[in-house]
Amino acid sequence: MNLAIVLAVSDYGSVENNLPGSKKDGEIIEGLLKVTNKYDKTLVINQNEPSSEVKKLLTNFIAENKDFEVEELFFYYSGHGEFISDEFYYLLSDYNNKRKHQTSLQNSEVDDLIRTLSPKLLIKVIDACQSGTNYIKANDVIVKYFNDTKQGFNKCYFLNSSLSDQSSYQDENLSFFTKSFIDSLKEHSLTEIRFKDIIDFILDDFEGVNEQTPFFVIQADFTEKFCVLNDSIKKFLKTYSVSNNLDDKKNDNKKVQSIVDIVKSNAKEYVDKEGAIEAMNYCIKEFKKKNIADDIKELYTLNLEFIHDNNSLPASGSIGRWLLDNNHDFFAKPYYVEHYSEFDNEFFKTIDGYEFLIEDAPFNAISIDIIGLYPNIKSYKCNVVLLISKNKITFFYSILQYIDDGWNSRILDKNGIKWKYVNCKIGSKESITKGINHIYSSITENIKSILYKELGLNTDEEEDDLPF
Repeated sequence: MNLAIVLAVSDYGSVENNLPGSKKDGEIIEGLLKVTNKYDKTLVINQNEPSSEVKKLLTNFIAENKDFEVEELFFYYSGHGEFISDEFYYLLSDYNNKRKHQTSLQNSEVDDLIRTLSPKLLIKVIDACQSGTNYIKANDVIVKYFNDTKQGFNKCYFLNSSLSDQSSYQDENLSFFTKSFIDSLKEHSLTEIRFKDIIDFILDDFEGVNEQTPFFVIQADFTEKFCVLNDSIKKFLKTYSVSNNLDDKKNDNKKVQSIVDIVKSNAKEYVDKEGAIEAMNYCIKEFKKKNIADDIKELYTLNLEFIHDNNSLPASGSIGRWLLDNNHDFFAKPYYVEHYSEFDNEFFKTIDGYEFLIEDAPFNAISIDIIGLYPNIKSYKCNVVLLISKNKITFFYSILQYIDDGWNSRILDKNGIKWKYVNCKIGSKESITKGINHIYSSITENIKSILYKELGLNTDEEEDDLPF
């Protein structure tokens, strides 16, 4: 038999986090699977069920069909997603990042359940934005992750809507990626359509749309067919007619006809040295203006210091190694320190930081002390360094905790430093402000998580920002 699972989450409890398009995604995919008349059983979860109910429905569905021979399993998800610590999470309607494992589905958990059915062919379509937070690691880490997860399956097609540092866009009508999936059938000229035909259509559909890059993992021979485009499917596709902002992006791309026009259009996102200095001065104003969340800001005082010696910050060598290991066009390079080994009787070099190559820069890094005003709460330091290219500012930031080593003194806990980073367009004040807001939100989330835990507060009812 053939099985299908459609999971769509649209209501996350707040207007800014809700995804109205995801509900329609689920409805359209459900309708499409039905008219193919291909799937013997379909589990549809599209009413914003709580995480406990989702897991129960999914587990029961797998258990009910484990004794059957499964030819094909089609799994579809639309909603928020987060990739962190080498795991991808499907975020459910009651998601709470303080109960991340309880209120989300881990991709590895879904794969383990599916493996119990031993499907001859597995199709996974994941239309989810990844986390806006990046950690220092390989840029293609999420692609490698999904490539690794194909192990244990006979044949599979994984269709993913975006990379780890991108959002998957949608409006109130439909998600752009799901719309492209549907349009691949609508515009197909032959009677039968393969999964590879769908993938090829989506690749062409998103060509030149830099904000979102779908990627695919295939372990099959390209002959596997999704369906026969019969009269029922064609009738269903005729009733479906949705446009969204991706159409505008594609129309804009079609207007660009010459390489000269392409260069001129792209050049608008670049700045000269004066523009870079102006952007850095804007950063100073924005960092000074921002604060942690209102509900805890009266518990702390913030002291900002704009510094030039970025290598005085703990673990700056990690950024130097990142520069060495990644292709980039930043005005920066690794900083090496020479050592002498008495054992080998020779000199050797290690990366000890990085060199910031913009002369006359108003600052190279920022140190933000967040000092607790009461004796029963911790104090923190957030270090922010920036890398600059002609068209991008990337903020690297780490949040450290102070440890009391006396009645009136404290030391910084430098163990386990982890740098995160967020990319911004250097020519866009809106983009820079968004990046700085992201850093302050991360500081707030970190402090509140520790504060609630230490004070023994129940955080189940707390609202959490969702990654986009």
